[in-house]
Amino acid sequence: MRGRLPLVVRRALAEPLLLAAAFGSILLATTAISALLLHAGSVTQAGVRRALETAPLAATATVVTSSVTAGDFAAADRAVRAGIAHAHGEVPVRVTVRVESASYALKEDDRGGQPVLTRFAAYEGLDGQADLVSGRWPTEGTAVALSEPAARAMGVSTGDEFTVVGRLDGKSVRVRVAGVFRLRDPDDPRWRGEELLRYGTQTGDFTSRGPLVVPAGAFLGRFATGVSARWLAEPDLRRLSSDRLRPFSASVAAVSADVRSGCPRCTVTETLSGTLLRLDRGALVARSTMLVPVLQLLVLSAYALALTARLLAEHRRMETALLRSRGGGSPRLAATAAGEALLIALPCAPVAPFLAPVLLRLMSAFPWIEATGVAPPRAPDGATFAVAAAVALACAAMLAAPPLLAARRTYVEEQAVLGRADRPGLVQRAGADVALLVLAALAVWRLRAQDAPEVTRLGGELGLDPLVGAGPALALLCGGMAALRLVPAVARVAERATRRRPGFGPAVAARQVSRRPARYSGPALLLTMATAIGVLSLTTAATWRGAQEDRAMHLAGAALRVSALPGDDARTFTALPGVAAAVPAHRATVVANGADATLIAADAAHLGRVLLLRPDLSERSPATLTSRIAGSAGQPLPVVVTPGLADTTRITAGTVAIPIRVVGVVTAMPGTPEGTPALLADLAALRGQGAQGADWPVTEWWLAADGNDTTPAATALARRDVVDVATLTAGHRDDPTAAGLQGALLLGFAAALAFAVLGFLVNAAVSARERRGEFAVLGALGVSFRQTLGLLAAEQSFVVGLSLAGGVALAVAVSAAVVPPMVTAGYATGGGLPVLLHVPWLQVAALAVAVLAVLLVIVAGLARSLHRREPAAVLRSGEAS
Repeated sequence: MRGRLPLVVRRALAEPLLLAAAFGSILLATTAISALLLHAGSVTQAGVRRALETAPLAATATVVTSSVTAGDFAAADRAVRAGIAHAHGEVPVRVTVRVESASYALKEDDRGGQPVLTRFAAYEGLDGQADLVSGRWPTEGTAVALSEPAARAMGVSTGDEFTVVGRLDGKSVRVRVAGVFRLRDPDDPRWRGEELLRYGTQTGDFTSRGPLVVPAGAFLGRFATGVSARWLAEPDLRRLSSDRLRPFSASVAAVSADVRSGCPRCTVTETLSGTLLRLDRGALVARSTMLVPVLQLLVLSAYALALTARLLAEHRRMETALLRSRGGGSPRLAATAAGEALLIALPCAPVAPFLAPVLLRLMSAFPWIEATGVAPPRAPDGATFAVAAAVALACAAMLAAPPLLAARRTYVEEQAVLGRADRPGLVQRAGADVALLVLAALAVWRLRAQDAPEVTRLGGELGLDPLVGAGPALALLCGGMAALRLVPAVARVAERATRRRPGFGPAVAARQVSRRPARYSGPALLLTMATAIGVLSLTTAATWRGAQEDRAMHLAGAALRVSALPGDDARTFTALPGVAAAVPAHRATVVANGADATLIAADAAHLGRVLLLRPDLSERSPATLTSRIAGSAGQPLPVVVTPGLADTTRITAGTVAIPIRVVGVVTAMPGTPEGTPALLADLAALRGQGAQGADWPVTEWWLAADGNDTTPAATALARRDVVDVATLTAGHRDDPTAAGLQGALLLGFAAALAFAVLGFLVNAAVSARERRGEFAVLGALGVSFRQTLGLLAAEQSFVVGLSLAGGVALAVAVSAAVVPPMVTAGYATGGGLPVLLHVPWLQVAALAVAVLAVLLVIVAGLARSLHRREPAAVLRSGEAS
């Protein structure tokens, strides 16, 4: 039956080991790359969806304001709603309006000159955002509703009546309190700018209380004099996909023109377009960052397949030369090689997309990935099949190339080159590794020189910079190629070291490696790159996790940060379980060098016990810094500042100018967002500046936790506004984008190890098969299994030891160059907290031991297989051939 099969199939069946290895390499490459790209897409979409769901209202809402009258309000309202709906397109948007009258004076409190004022207002949808404390919502013009703080400040309750007088028309209005309500969340962003509604009292040039909430119809009919209207548009972004961010941003950016075309007096403020552009940039950076392990895996799989193809070509070179001598032309040989490559590669294209979701489901079982709540795809999409087909075709081309190149020599020429010592490969002779060094250095330089791996293409479209994205992969390949030049030199040193020492295995092994270094260079490079990718993946994941913890610690400033309430003191918090210290602090926004800055004033005597300051952010310890900010009255306020404020000599808080003296500089101030200009001062020293001591109340408390365990205290403070460093850390760690990168690194790491083991196994098996006669002679001479094992172990330990050591060194060097900027780019932030490199040495050591153990098991199996063969039978088969 085999004689009836096509030549391509018969040749494939004649080499089952090598072609099975080629099939395994191609299937592994197509599956892993398809899974990584599918994972990158799903995680990016999940990250965008979560960012949109948790985006604050201030970053997504559109606010329209205008002065209106009873006569033109309806037209203005229609124009505003139509313009907002047109700009938001298919995205649902909820528009609510608030109208507010001119000021009225409370008649009983008018003292001629400094009256207490109030205003009438109508709020659309207020009954859905507030709960009645007493009474009911007003339904007629003379009935009003008051917030609980306003009713308390005015000294009225449900059923009371009072008179107000218009400041513009002088008309008196008698109103009755129909109900008192309480806002469910006074700090809700939709009430920003509505201080009178939130607090019931507003103090400025005059004191105002209220507002007096009336129905919209009654408001327009009776109080529409000097009316200001405010429309709030809240879009529902939960179904917005990542590919729609940029087009939708352009549409929303036109909302001002859309609204003003129907309402020329309207003023439009929108922040959604900028938020969408930042999310789009973040999604691009996330995808490009997760492409890094894809590119690394592409390089590794390409080399692993090239190594298998080269072994196959070398094994068949006499057969190919004989076919050429018998009339087989280049087109026929090319067609045969291409057909064989397609026969192996094409079945992987339809199979890999179905295996990719299985890999992702296995990966999602890891706790830090499962915690994100992102479900892995259940089925592949069309893009996955396209990627698998493209990878399979590329692998087929790589598998067919070495046989075509080897087919140029005739049978006589092949016989002539047999027995010659290996020469350096063409790539090395041409100096391609030097060219790769230049390209990798350029890629790494560009990655370190910019904030993210992206470029602006022609037309203003944002895209991935391919050179920057390929930087880590090029650096690893370059380092591996450079390491190949060390193989002959190290082999000669090993041969000289073992030449005069007793022992059969080491001497023969060193001689074998020294004679044919090129045979061992291929597996050495493959194992070096696989080890380097594994260590780089571990280092990137550890650095990313460390950066998450550092960001959470920096933003919190202390283990716990609690908003102050009246009556709080240190004993309120030190009595809680697990709280070791409590420090009062005041937070305010001041003006420094003409721009806003955050001022944090805390009790310097105890601040050093609670302040979470990363050591590299300051040249001095927290205890030293806090001791320096303690000042005395009559002198400039001593402060610690961020770098941009190092030359500042004065700050302004409200209308008060405060001279300051910089006593320390920190790269980033704990307790503030990254990149925020900030100052740290002593609260007592701040209160000692002039007569303004009463204006610096305690606004928050900074707490230290025993053993950094914040859970007991955070549980006890569940009803308070608390910033918990553990909760922040978990939030960063559970972010889909962060966990997605770690998942991609994990998958790439596993695939790299699989390629290394597969390539090592195939190379060792082929090498042992080609040397059956040599081992048969050794067996006939009385060489024992232990000596055979020692010989093979010595040979392969040269490859394994050099590869593991070189891979770890290469990974550490590449990690130091690319990982910190890559993690910084992954956060899509332009500045702030520097990223520190974390090399998990225990995990690296465990990886090296695990790889070494697996490879030694392979060597032991080969030694057992070779030693069991009967020497006479092997030698007779060699004579017969």
